[in-house]
Amino acid sequence: MKITKMMLCGVIVALIGVAFSACAGAPARAEGDIVNVAPTGDWFTADDSGDGGTSWIELTEAEIDGMTAFQLVGELTDAFVWGYAGFGLTPDDATIENLSNTEAISFMVQGDGQRYAIVFQTSVVRDYGHFWFLFEAPAVPTRITVPMRNFMQPGWALPVGRLNQGLVTGIQWDPHGDSVRPGSFELTLWDIRLYVPASVVAFPDPEAAAAEEVEYEAEAAYYY
Repeated sequence: MKITKMMLCGVIVALIGVAFSACAGAPARAEGDIVNVAPTGDWFTADDSGDGGTSWIELTEAEIDGMTAFQLVGELTDAFVWGYAGFGLTPDDATIENLSNTEAISFMVQGDGQRYAIVFQTSVVRDYGHFWFLFEAPAVPTRITVPMRNFMQPGWALPVGRLNQGLVTGIQWDPHGDSVRPGSFELTLWDIRLYVPASVVAFPDPEAAAAEEVEYEAEAAYYY
């Protein structure tokens, strides 16, 4: 199911685990060096119905703090041995360009306390062992920020080396099968951001660049 493209902007307010400024070798950033930009493209849901499964997912839109939020409810079943369901984005050209230079991704989330994965799909992975980061969905609204270096393939995957961000074909949020299946899930996502050096950031169109650049400069000081 596809829904309308959107842009989401804001100020980073929390980091997962340790502060991103503690990343090994990360240089200090002056205000304006890093901007945040919302990923754009075609949003979709997917489940295992095409593989003979009975898992399902339902997407509705709501408004949180003036921003569109994605509310996901569904169920993972064992009718298909690796039952799955998820929500994601097929990036447009501007987002593909931004992903090549992205240093971190962040999003607001609220959920049911179960484990989920944010997954970067790439064209070089052939066995579904894409690059993921696992997190637990807290019951209260929380910002999760993940440096791109923290995305790894699962242990069962055929290794393809480090994540090549220039070959990303999709971003997806999935309930973690081993944690949820069989069972229901509930997750809300909003304010999704990519953090990109200002010197190379790409905008979907010139009007967006003109409208957002000043705000990004003001926000950049909160990145580290």
